[in-house]
Amino acid sequence: MPAAIREIQRLRSRVYDLEQQLQRQDLLGNNTATPLITPPTSFAASPASNITKLDPLKEHPSPKRFWEGIYTSTALSYETQYYGPASSFYFIGRISSYLAIALQQPHSDHHLQLNSASRSFATPTSLKRGPLDESGVSTDGPTTADTLSGMQEDYFLGLFWQSYHCILQIIDEVEFKEHYKSLWVAPGKCRKPSALVDIVLALCMQHGVAFVPRSGATQQTEGDVDGNDATIAGRWLYRRSQSLLSAELESPTIVTLQCHILAVCYLCNASFQNMAHSTLAIAVRTAQILGLHLEPPVNLTRKAKELRRRIWWTLFAMESKTCMKLGRPLSAQISEASCSLPADDHELALLSGSSFASFGDNVTWHSYNLQNTKVILAARATYVSFHDKCAEVLAPSEDTTLYSDAHSLEACAQFLSARMECLQTWRLEVPDGLKTKRKGSGESLSTDRSPLDLELYAPVWLQRQRLLLELLYHNLAMNLHRPFICFSNVSSSGLQHTRGHASACVDHAIAITDIMYQILTETDTLRGWHEAFQWQWNATLSLIGYVLAYPLSPSTLSARQAIDSAIDVFETFGRNFVIAASAASVTRDLTAKADFLIHRLSGNGLTTPAIPSSGDIRSLRNYNDSNGPNGLIGPNDDGVEANDVQFDIEPSAMFQNPLAGMDLAFTVDSFNSFESMLAGSTNMSNMWNFSQE
Repeated sequence: MPAAIREIQRLRSRVYDLEQQLQRQDLLGNNTATPLITPPTSFAASPASNITKLDPLKEHPSPKRFWEGIYTSTALSYETQYYGPASSFYFIGRISSYLAIALQQPHSDHHLQLNSASRSFATPTSLKRGPLDESGVSTDGPTTADTLSGMQEDYFLGLFWQSYHCILQIIDEVEFKEHYKSLWVAPGKCRKPSALVDIVLALCMQHGVAFVPRSGATQQTEGDVDGNDATIAGRWLYRRSQSLLSAELESPTIVTLQCHILAVCYLCNASFQNMAHSTLAIAVRTAQILGLHLEPPVNLTRKAKELRRRIWWTLFAMESKTCMKLGRPLSAQISEASCSLPADDHELALLSGSSFASFGDNVTWHSYNLQNTKVILAARATYVSFHDKCAEVLAPSEDTTLYSDAHSLEACAQFLSARMECLQTWRLEVPDGLKTKRKGSGESLSTDRSPLDLELYAPVWLQRQRLLLELLYHNLAMNLHRPFICFSNVSSSGLQHTRGHASACVDHAIAITDIMYQILTETDTLRGWHEAFQWQWNATLSLIGYVLAYPLSPSTLSARQAIDSAIDVFETFGRNFVIAASAASVTRDLTAKADFLIHRLSGNGLTTPAIPSSGDIRSLRNYNDSNGPNGLIGPNDDGVEANDVQFDIEPSAMFQNPLAGMDLAFTVDSFNSFESMLAGSTNMSNMWNFSQE
């Protein structure tokens, strides 16, 4: 009997093991007939080949073949960082690739770069220019000269309520003022440290100092970034805020998250884009730790619930905007957030504690926050679906860019045309109270190039909300259209959607420039607003790229005139912070090259530079949007095809490649970073004959 019982147990065990084996095969999706393996009598004796192995990758969707970006150094270090095809850095690389061919002048000079604080200092808190190990980074407190008096702090805090508070809307004004008051424990003494107060003051110093003209700037020093530059004003306050936050990593609060969000703004304004992106990641994780991505707890007051919603969606919009700007993966997923959009009704505006009047039946000071979130969500939906479509188109081929095949390019352009309806729907639904009117029959939030009709007695905070909302809309739309500005030789027939997106891109770029030029000429509403400058620089790149790609297009003259206006905008900003003065210099240099090429094309029998061999061009197809031996100049709206254009131009030292030295762009093989191999080379063949590693 004992033997029979043991045999029954053995058979039951075997049946159980065989059933488990069948279940594992079903999970793996293995429909082929495979012989069942008799379970081994002992684990130690079983061969490894007899153990069914689960592949964890099969439990997830297959990776997509996304459109590849570039690696380049954009900071003080020579280490490279990745930027996707939606980024301005990728577009600058394409411009640089084209200029290297068109001017036959590969150049590795690094003097014509945008001179930002991140190019001069390792961190915003560095005490000296240079690499990190030489920069004298210190965690000491501020010197006596750096410390703000109570009166000075009151001045800068006053700037905050009329500027960033109306845009970010993540701080309760009443609670903040009560907290600030509690920090002054004794008359005549310095206040107690506070991470939130420090970062608010740092941001306001950065904004306020940008109103003050730079002192001591001469023709030789106008591009020098030093510790007094407006973009890094208040950096010791930023440093102290970050030091205080380090003690809150394990037990964060809403205030901790507010500090992270404001720190992102400070870093973006200071041009430390990668530090800002990293801080965003910390902010997103902090928000999830606090549960802000979920609906607020029911026991909170309505005021507290809506503050949590505004903080979450402000962060979500900021993260989405930054990732799209840099062309990097989105980390905050909307599918994992159940938090509803914030409200903007009159009752809530009265509860918020800030004394801003309401305008119209459906507009309060909270309406900007809601519409800002909606336009970024619309752009994000278009961005994600478009790049998914690009991945789908690229999947069957070995290509890593759309510019190798005209049919693929047009297919993606047609898809984007349909998806742009998301932004158009948002544009039509924006309340009139948040639109800046146009003179004559001009339409708000349009590209009809009509001048703004500024309301004389509208409060500054409302005018700023309207302008920033429209500039953001144009910038998002321009970035979505810009991949279809093509420097390659593709036939104009059958590419209506591609050409349409290129025209739409330059229209939005002109709209940004016209608005910026008029506002800076007539008002002070956007003076000292660093993001507005960054939008103008982004628009200027689109303008220059369009002029180079379509030199004979009907829109080229308007684009060229807009570039002159952009230079005026940069010079206005440049009186206050150095990076804008540098942008003016780079733009003038690029414009000279564009004018030179247009003159050669239109005034000397349609002649432009000599064409390299088809074999050399094919080796660069993944890096330069060329499409064969004539892949240099795109078709133009006057019907002149690049196939009919002959190239004949002598090299000229006065037309060096300005972008190759910016570390924002590269020579033709910028994506393989062979730029240093060409330093000092005057033989064009050296530029095209190289080995791939």
